[in-house]
Amino acid sequence: MKKLGFILASISLFLVGCTSASKETSESSATAVKSSIRQTSSAEKSSTQKSASSESNTSSTTSKLSESNPSSISSGTVDTSLSSTADTSFSQSSQSVDPLAGYSDLQIEYARVWLAVKGNTFKDASGDFELHVIHYPAGTPIDPYDAGSIGYPKDVVMLTGKYGYQGILVYSSNHDGTITSYPVPSHWQIPADQASDPAFIKKTTQEIIDHASVVAIPTGNPNDVKQLIDVTVIDN
Repeated sequence: MKKLGFILASISLFLVGCTSASKETSESSATAVKSSIRQTSSAEKSSTQKSASSESNTSSTTSKLSESNPSSISSGTVDTSLSSTADTSFSQSSQSVDPLAGYSDLQIEYARVWLAVKGNTFKDASGDFELHVIHYPAGTPIDPYDAGSIGYPKDVVMLTGKYGYQGILVYSSNHDGTITSYPVPSHWQIPADQASDPAFIKKTTQEIIDHASVVAIPTGNPNDVKQLIDVTVIDN
């Protein structure tokens, strides 16, 4: 009987010990699970915060880059604007080219004087026109064929076409944008008895001096001026 009681007591103690061990094991396991859950939640929260921080930093960086270099946002517009400006500058440069560049002042003067007095009828010659230039010093007889002629009071320039019918112009420059034009005839058609009379010749040539007129010379059409210069022949 005592043995049976001892056996029963031993079994009871064993069962109590197993229950306690199982309970501790269960509690330890539960604690471990809770700790794992907490660690996982903390890790997820940390990851979320890092992701938000990374997005915020990225947005901030992009904003700063946009502010510091706004041209990168509208590079297409800038390129187009630059191209348009370059085209406009090239167009203006082309339009501002002077067709008379490279010609001398005298060449331009001869052409402008002819255009101012005779007009652009030289174009009617269908290309068969030349502007001949002859210089005469002061004192040169106005009528070179007959005795008694008055001389030019100044150095003069005689402009003529290729043919006599295309006109003649004798002038002296006043160097102020005007000329003094002398009405010299293209042909001296004087009767023989008068041509041999020096007094008559003197009177006739004096009238030419007296009827000289001052003519303002405009700049004219530069293309017409250039066209005349291109067919100008300097005879002396």
